[in-house]
Amino acid sequence: MSQVKAPISVLIICKNEVDMIADCLRSVDFCAEIVVVDSGSTDGTLECIADYVAKGYPIRLFHNDWPGFARQRLFALQQATQPWCLCIEADERADAELRQSIIEITGSGRNDIDGWFVRRRDYLKGYGYAHRWVAHNRIFRFFRRDKATMDIAQRVHESFRVPGRTTLIEKGMLLHRRATSLTEDLKRTNSYSSLKVEAQVEQGDKPSMSRLVFSPWINFLKFYVGKRYFLCGRYGYVHSAMVFLYSYVTEAKLFEARMVDDPNSVIPD
Repeated sequence: MSQVKAPISVLIICKNEVDMIADCLRSVDFCAEIVVVDSGSTDGTLECIADYVAKGYPIRLFHNDWPGFARQRLFALQQATQPWCLCIEADERADAELRQSIIEITGSGRNDIDGWFVRRRDYLKGYGYAHRWVAHNRIFRFFRRDKATMDIAQRVHESFRVPGRTTLIEKGMLLHRRATSLTEDLKRTNSYSSLKVEAQVEQGDKPSMSRLVFSPWINFLKFYVGKRYFLCGRYGYVHSAMVFLYSYVTEAKLFEARMVDDPNSVIPD
């Protein structure tokens, strides 16, 4: 375990992550506090966390019944005590370069930036971590605790926000290690698209024929060509095709939801 203890509260929400949580905890052992919020694990996750508590990891474990992604992350934030927060998933781990970058940021004394984006390198089943030349997704994960807020109306793809300047951590990545099957990906696509549409309906969003037709292809090309997932061969194609499917299913479900509300509605051009 690292002897360095940066003034950071790690925020982890989880349920039934016994195969992933250990690597995640080891990758953030340089932080002064690890806040874990579990929503009812039954697979040995809690026992695994207890083992790391016994090893001296600065873990504070909480149980909170599942209220949705945004509210659960907000609950985790409310338990944090350190001036900085690192939000990380149970199936992610910080690589050595990212660890060093974060330590340098917290020790720099600069106060002109409220939050940082980090690159996340996805794991493609059958291929491994995406090619190093892929344009990895940038996600907002590191920020000043007292500046952070969360929009609890978000159902999926939720993220903390800060009012001030943000930038990208140039060195290091989060490694997203979850080798899911296509069946599992399809289940997640179905679940996440439903959550997104629920939020869209609440916000008054309306379906669009042009989005239904073009948005899936635009998103596919964004990933396969723009982000260079073609470098991962057929695995990159499948990954990009799942992005296409998520986009299409979301738009189709929004159309369906509006048709239920108003059977005479027509999708505008």
